[in-house]
Amino acid sequence: MSANGAPSTPIRALPSTLLSRTAPTIPPASQLYEPLVKGVLRHRLYKIFLHSGFFCWFLVTTWTTWSAWKNDSLLMPVKPLTLMYTAATFCAGALPVVVLRKSHLAAAPTPATSPSRTLGGAFTKPSTVPALMTYIVSSLALAVLHIFVTGAYDASVEPHARLSVFVKSRKHPYYLNGHLIYVLFSQAFVAIACLLRCVLLDRFTIRWASSMSSGEKIKSFGLARVVTVVLTALIFTLIITAAHLVVFAISRSILLPFLYRLPLVPALLRPFTAHFLRGQWTFMLLTRHWSLVTRAFYLALSTVAIWEFAESAFDAIAAEPVAVSNHTADPGLTLVSGITSADAYIKHFAYAELRDLASDDSPAASSRRSDLFADQRYNPSMWSTLARESLLTLGRDYQLFLRRGQSAPPAAAAPAVQSKPQLPLPAPATPLIRTPIFKPAQASPLRAALDTFASDGPLATAVSETAEAGASHIPELFRSVMPSTPGSSASAAVETAKKAEESVAAIVSQTKGKWREGAGKALGRYLPRNVLHVVGHARTWWTRERVHRVVETSLPNRHVDALAAEVLCRLACASLTEDRYGVVQRDIPKIVEALLSFLSALEECHAELNTKYALPPQEQLKDLSATELAEKETLAMEAARASEVLGVVSDAIKDGIVQIVRTFGDKLSAFKFPPRVARKLQGFVDYN
Repeated sequence: MSANGAPSTPIRALPSTLLSRTAPTIPPASQLYEPLVKGVLRHRLYKIFLHSGFFCWFLVTTWTTWSAWKNDSLLMPVKPLTLMYTAATFCAGALPVVVLRKSHLAAAPTPATSPSRTLGGAFTKPSTVPALMTYIVSSLALAVLHIFVTGAYDASVEPHARLSVFVKSRKHPYYLNGHLIYVLFSQAFVAIACLLRCVLLDRFTIRWASSMSSGEKIKSFGLARVVTVVLTALIFTLIITAAHLVVFAISRSILLPFLYRLPLVPALLRPFTAHFLRGQWTFMLLTRHWSLVTRAFYLALSTVAIWEFAESAFDAIAAEPVAVSNHTADPGLTLVSGITSADAYIKHFAYAELRDLASDDSPAASSRRSDLFADQRYNPSMWSTLARESLLTLGRDYQLFLRRGQSAPPAAAAPAVQSKPQLPLPAPATPLIRTPIFKPAQASPLRAALDTFASDGPLATAVSETAEAGASHIPELFRSVMPSTPGSSASAAVETAKKAEESVAAIVSQTKGKWREGAGKALGRYLPRNVLHVVGHARTWWTRERVHRVVETSLPNRHVDALAAEVLCRLACASLTEDRYGVVQRDIPKIVEALLSFLSALEECHAELNTKYALPPQEQLKDLSATELAEKETLAMEAARASEVLGVVSDAIKDGIVQIVRTFGDKLSAFKFPPRVARKLQGFVDYN
């Protein structure tokens, strides 16, 4: 030590291994789970391409063998030209449809309760216009490819049937070939009809299976699927061909002569279409050109079959379950991250794989569940994130079901906070002096003159005070047209614009109603009664709300809800023996309360359907007419389908609650439940 008594070495703090480090959060699904699922889906897309390519090869081989059955028909399937046309057919027909389905895939159905609303909602979707353009371009490309295939393989085809652009005429070299126009319009009509069918069937939505595990793969390719596609395409093409013949006859008989009566239009059309005005009657053309009609029918059949097979393969393969967590270092973390995804399609796969993990009885699965329950590495923990995300998912869909699929009402404005009344002071307050107390310095004459003309100077202040005083003496009648402050003028402009929009909308709706009423009266005068009866039935079918569609709109995410309920219940049952710290038991009352509340709402809706749409007794059915009996049976069938929709969630909740009751038994008395939930739970306890 030194003479001053200070130590010779400096003093320092002892090192410690205790660190105040914040626990990380669970990685988002976009970083951990979604890339794995998208990689699997990318490989499945190649599988769809393979199946569609094989089907295209089968069609090309069939048509080319039929066209050139005398020339090496046995070697036709493996000829380079056949393979080249197969690749072109796949690129023109199957590839655009599969890419379109992949780009506009939806996990929840369209919220529409009738065909008219479904079609009306399609016009507001961003996928409708690209889908229409894709179908039309694909159909026309297949028509052009058909022309090349016919010219390459069938040398016996007549010259006028080779579908050239212009007819072979020296006198009129620019007359368009009517056969080509008929085939192209037929293909465009097929494209529009197929798009309309896809919209009404809500084809862009995934068709989930009610119960699907990773071991139950959906068979996406087989003889049954091929037969179903061929029969569907055949029936649909027959309907499209008949409808196209009617539309073509109306266009040639009414629309084309009308265009020639317009000013300036005949001068543009006559060099190319004047020969269409001559010739036989339209219905006589069908007998003379029956070969063209059959050719367009076979082309339309091939087009519809290619599209239908590609879309059916996509529907089946896109709904197959995905298992990716076993290939990661921490499967539980991967799945918990997956259920936080904003994409409902990805979230469904995560819940399905979590359901498999929760129901697996192997030692490896038990160890993974124990690690999930005991996790303390993340804040919030994995179980807290899983329970919170699942309960939020069920809660949002429960509220949507209570509103019967309607959007949430706007939030009410917060009430204005009332200011507290000021208490009188015991003594009068001395007013504060707000003006300077020191005498200001004498300014120069030039500066005083400039301050006088400034915006806040004495002159401007006097002018504004004079204007306000004068405005106060103006009568109220003239004061209403005076310019107001900017804030009030802006709000008044917004209110005026809203009132104008409402008035315009009311005028448009009234005009539409008057037009419909006038058209209905005109049709009622001139059309036969049977035709009016058919039109009335068609209009009722088009606008009537379907009972099952109303329920589907109320439960758009029912498959995810069923999986979430099953995951929570199975993990709660497994926690009795695998949760070492009792983390899950703290959330069991919340889980049971949420599930039973959802179940009560579902059962009330089911009872309402049975009461409202049940068939009357047999004695009353005899007194009904055939039309009324058909309506009753239709509503009863729709109510049965609605009950199946409700059963997707209600059956999952019932099975989960039964498992909890059987697993915990008398231990459930240790939990506290609200009286309503306790009475509902007691029913399950008494039943088991």
